[in-house]
Amino acid sequence: MSEWIDFGIYVVQLLLVCVFIPRQGSRFTLPAIADRNAEWLANHRDLATRLERNRRFVHFCYVWGAVSVVVLLGAALDFVRPPTDASAPKWEVLKDLHATSVIGLVLVWSAWALLWLRWLATHVPPAEVRRATLKPRVLSDYLSWPWRIAVEALTVLHLGAWVVIGALGLAGGARYWSGFALIVVMTALFAFVARSTPRRRPGYPDRIFGDEYRRVELRAAYVFRLVPLIPGGMLISEEAFGLDPDRVGHLLLVSVISAIAIVFLRLRPVSPPSAEFGVASRLGVQ
Repeated sequence: MSEWIDFGIYVVQLLLVCVFIPRQGSRFTLPAIADRNAEWLANHRDLATRLERNRRFVHFCYVWGAVSVVVLLGAALDFVRPPTDASAPKWEVLKDLHATSVIGLVLVWSAWALLWLRWLATHVPPAEVRRATLKPRVLSDYLSWPWRIAVEALTVLHLGAWVVIGALGLAGGARYWSGFALIVVMTALFAFVARSTPRRRPGYPDRIFGDEYRRVELRAAYVFRLVPLIPGGMLISEEAFGLDPDRVGHLLLVSVISAIAIVFLRLRPVSPPSAEFGVASRLGVQ
């Protein structure tokens, strides 16, 4: 398989996390404040204008993405080699460079988000009246039976394959069963998250995107329930059949995460945020 396939998959994800997601998120800064207290936002027009024009974090993400793509391209053209292991295959070099870039940006994202939430809680008092709904939320409202049955069946088959392969003596030992324990923990954790999603208290995204947000969120949670099949299949292939699926497994995992990100990016507000919270009229925006 050509390393340019790896390069293309990694570049797509870098574009998502460095360009499209930050740009999309920046559009909801003012609506997020208005959702907490629209009257406070209306009384601070100058601050609202500065926040709307502040693109420093978005530009930082653009630069991060551009540098990351250039470094990946240099590795694909053999201009960049790792200083620690010059004999590593090119696909592994690309994988490590991509992982380093994405993890680094996620850490920066997390720090920026914590600072933003701290600022919001410190400077913007919550409105006296908050909106809530008494409508019960159940799994069947958001996810059809075929989705749920398919995920449950694949999960049972996956875990069963581990037990059968071990019982037949095709694989075993401490590494095999510790890997199985890890897969069981991952499966249980993702199942808990999926089960908890319908009961999650509505937040700002729910008010912006309506019921479609929770529906997409729940579908993503059920897709993530299948993510343990990727490392599980990799471990079974290696332990039972002597294969090395690290490259294919990593590319598959990156592709799944990118596909989920694209689905969330396609969400559109049920009404314009300014109309929903009265931001435009209060701020004098046309």
